[in-house]
Amino acid sequence: MKKIVSIGCIVGLLMLLVGCGSEEASSSKVEFYTDKGGENVGILNSMSDQIEKDGGVGFKTVGYTDVTSYETAVQQSLDSEKAPGLFTWWSGDKLENLVDNDLVVDLTKEWKDYYEKEGVNPELADAFTIDGKVYAAPFSVLYNGVIYNKKVFDKYNLEEPKTWDEFINVCDTLKKNNIEPIGLKNDPWASFLWFQELIGSYNPDLYLGLTSGEIKYTDPEVKKVMKIWQKKIKKGYFGEPVDPASQAKMFSEGKCAMMYEPSVASKALSKEYGMEPGKDFDIFVTPSMKEGQKQAIFFEASPIVVSKKSKQSEDAQKVMQSFYKKDVQQIFVDEAGIINTDNTKSDDPVNGSFVKEASDADKYQVMVRYYEATPSEIVTVATDELWKFFYNPTDEMIDDTLNTIQEVADGAFK
Repeated sequence: MKKIVSIGCIVGLLMLLVGCGSEEASSSKVEFYTDKGGENVGILNSMSDQIEKDGGVGFKTVGYTDVTSYETAVQQSLDSEKAPGLFTWWSGDKLENLVDNDLVVDLTKEWKDYYEKEGVNPELADAFTIDGKVYAAPFSVLYNGVIYNKKVFDKYNLEEPKTWDEFINVCDTLKKNNIEPIGLKNDPWASFLWFQELIGSYNPDLYLGLTSGEIKYTDPEVKKVMKIWQKKIKKGYFGEPVDPASQAKMFSEGKCAMMYEPSVASKALSKEYGMEPGKDFDIFVTPSMKEGQKQAIFFEASPIVVSKKSKQSEDAQKVMQSFYKKDVQQIFVDEAGIINTDNTKSDDPVNGSFVKEASDADKYQVMVRYYEATPSEIVTVATDELWKFFYNPTDEMIDDTLNTIQEVADGAFK
């Protein structure tokens, strides 16, 4: 009986050890928190599998779909070793706040030694640079343009506008034929999109000065742009803002002819609405309002950062050393349409060609979009005020909107 008990204890002990070993192996993967949940979780885990096949350190994706819950979960853990090794965040002052509190790792050397060598655009580092050091790398780089329904354009003998007058003619022609020229989404933050786009088309330097605090919202030049926007609203160039899914559906059905979106939206239009990129739709950059001026392309670079206090911090840096390798990033391109490096290839004639075109510095001025380029306390007020103006585009509202935003800007840019 004693022998049986002894053998049983030994077997039990071995099983316990095996179980502990499995748990240790499972927990050895770096935790990667992201607010870009949904199908991205599976794609990212496939990228991790490829990293491990290449002999690197893998990661386990923890995806959130609710931004508020995500931000709370990350912030509550960052000051301890239980923090996730990697997590996606926001550039601008939100990233700066983490840096000021010494919560993220300086990746300046990593950029030169790994990311740039794998084809990441060196200029993107500017979006993540604080006091001369780089504290993040791109999770995704999204370039915005005007996606248009080619069948609608062909029906009314319209072509991609190359000048501002041609763009206005496109809008006028569509409106006369009862086609909604430009579809809008009603997301609370989305009010800044055409504010940003029109300022960029009017004068990119005006945009840079506005977002840096060197130019006031009450500047006469900003007011001129608001008057241009006012005219476009009153002429009916913009449709009634709807939820994003309805906007895409209306576009696919030809009820609205254009929408301002990241070129990666091509993937969803193809997958969810059966539209063929290059045949059913294409994309163009909003023309400049002034001859000889570079066209403005706005981009959103969502950052990945490494937790400084996490017990996984060292391994997280190793993950990032492999994250931009060609075979890993190609998965991102094929499955999500995300193009982060020059070494990958996209078969999408809309998304792939637009990302490549955006790198033409002689033709385009590429700038960080308003949401990330502006202090968050200004963005919070501006997005609300710009919606108020959109729904009531009077001269008085122009002054009220700009004055209200400037009051906040005066405090933010002290």
